Parts: sequence; structure tokens; C-alpha cells
Amino acid sequence: MSKETNNDRRYRDRAFEDVDSNHGWYVCKKCGRHFRKGDMDIDHIIPQKYGGNNTRGNLQCICKHCNRSKGASLSDTVPDLVSRRIELAKRDLGK
Repeated sequence: MSKETNNDRRYRDRAFEDVDSNHGWYVCKKCGRHFRKGDMDIDHIIPQKYGGNNTRGNLQCICKHCNRSKGASLSDTVPDLVSRRIELAKRDLGK
């Protein structure tokens, strides 16, 4: 396995640890539908193409369809970043 693949797996695993699931079901942040983990993607809110990184504040869990539809679009970046920051702050306060 290449180094890039190992890094890819680590950030995805860490991102899923930051997302609440209901007995293995996850909610897409974009469409609100429920999916199993295998049908979810970890999306870069600021796309890597534009310098987005793998930090937890830049990653969100969305379904594969929504992620493919979003592509490298920046149209929802600000609201998604705000929403993610609030979500992580609530999660961190609850620990």
C-alpha cells in the first residue's frame, strides 16, 4: 500500500469517528437521507483542489451521490464550514 493510500485511510477513519451513527446508519449532511457507512463519503468542504486539508474541521460525511454532485464546487463552502465548526464544538463540549 502506498503512503498516500495509508494517509487517505487514516483521515477517513478519523472523520467517521467524529460522526454520530445510529447503529451503523449515518445521515447525509446535504440531503438528510440515512445510509450505511459503505454508502457514505468523507467530503472536503474546501476541496483539495483549492488547498483544502484533511483536518476534522474541513471534513463532512455526505452520501456518495451528494459528493459526486458537489464535485469541487465552492458554492456551499461557507455555510458548510460554519455548520461543521458548530457540530464539532457541540461534540467536544459533550465529551
